[in-house]
Amino acid sequence: MKQTEVEVHIPSSLENLSVVRAMIRTYLQNHHIAERDVVQLLSVVDELATNAIEHAYQNQLGEVIINIEKEGSKIRLFVEDSGAGYDDKKVSKEEGGIGLILARKLVDIFEIIKKEQGTVFRIEKEVKEVI
Repeated sequence: MKQTEVEVHIPSSLENLSVVRAMIRTYLQNHHIAERDVVQLLSVVDELATNAIEHAYQNQLGEVIINIEKEGSKIRLFVEDSGAGYDDKKVSKEEGGIGLILARKLVDIFEIIKKEQGTVFRIEKEVKEVI
């Protein structure tokens, strides 16, 4: 694990989203990331973690892994589950997917990696640092 990398494993429960938000916010603030970028990254993480809990595990027991690292002026974030897997055929709000469309617009790189069991969302965003 790199010195700038943090990884957390949390049980798939909506109640744990506050832990995820607090961890990501603290990490970004400790790296002096501009508030606008903090809010955008928190929105993306919240969407991805919520999707893992609600869709991948269908609110059942599971684990969500969140990994964040800073390299230069880039933040890399991974949200991983071992649930049902991402269904890229869903595109309307009724079927899901609108949150992901918005999340894509907030970052520079948005990649969906399908695993044999589950999904990894990889995002990357160029951020501004403030002192």
